[in-house]
Amino acid sequence: MSATRYLEIAERLSAEPAECAHGTRVAGEAEIARRFGVGRAAARAAVQELERRFVVRRIQGSGTFVNRRIDYVISRSVPPSWSATIAAAGATPRALVKSVRTIPLPAELADRFERPAGSPVHEVVREFYIDDLLASWVHEWIPVAEVPHLDLALHAVDSVDQVLRQTVRVRPTRAWCRVSVDRRP
Repeated sequence: MSATRYLEIAERLSAEPAECAHGTRVAGEAEIARRFGVGRAAARAAVQELERRFVVRRIQGSGTFVNRRIDYVISRSVPPSWSATIAAAGATPRALVKSVRTIPLPAELADRFERPAGSPVHEVVREFYIDDLLASWVHEWIPVAEVPHLDLALHAVDSVDQVLRQTVRVRPTRAWCRVSVDRRP
């Protein structure tokens, strides 16, 4: 068996989930090993490769399932709305505000905010779920001078975007975005 056999298996398997509905259970490692006549290690590596490509999602103790790909388009003609993008793809979005606290603006962010380090900012920590599965979490910083009572407003509405649009009549823009995938065992 070649060292890249698992990639050949992953390539053959990658087209199969496209024909299945999101959340459909797919073959496990033992079945893949039997089907392709390889050991369990090669089958596991093939499934891990499919997971790296976001074709499948593995849930420990439950199995491997077809994953849904959702493209998040950011352009001048499409306002950035995570919830609208998720809903348009047929999934259920949910944002959860974990904490809002007032802190001094960290020195490493002062230039981006064009404010002196130590200026008071709201640090907002939120988690985002797709179909009740954690998809991401964010830390956001909003100057207290712009939205003095953000913490109170977020008790009534979970949307930072909605609070900024309705409370202080600003149109938030996203100047940059960093996305990372954390693969924890």
